[in-house]
Amino acid sequence: MADRILTWFIPGVLSNNVEGTNASIEYVADEDYRPVVTLMSQKEAQAGEANVIDINDDGVSIFGDIKPSLNQGVLTSEFDVFSSSLAYIAKGSVITLDIDQISGTTPGSSLTVHLELVKI
Repeated sequence: MADRILTWFIPGVLSNNVEGTNASIEYVADEDYRPVVTLMSQKEAQAGEANVIDINDDGVSIFGDIKPSLNQGVLTSEFDVFSSSLAYIAKGSVITLDIDQISGTTPGSSLTVHLELVKI
């Protein structure tokens, strides 16, 4: 069971103007945490390329080379592979959401991202 869940929501149709760094609010870790799972959902699925996100701990990806994505026609996705160099998220770290890729065909809409954390 998670001790803390960070949630980001991007309403409406996703577009290239949300691609990039700090796509939504930022959080500051109030304790030391270990990430457990990232859950993504959208109201309308996209067509074409995947919608890809990244979550950063003080500007550094917590995922490594492979990042969470929602593929064509998919409304929900669960991702639990984190960077091997990430020991934990330290108290005081700034946690941000990046949108690395939005489908250029049909982008999807109303993206919600949850990051579940447990205290260490």
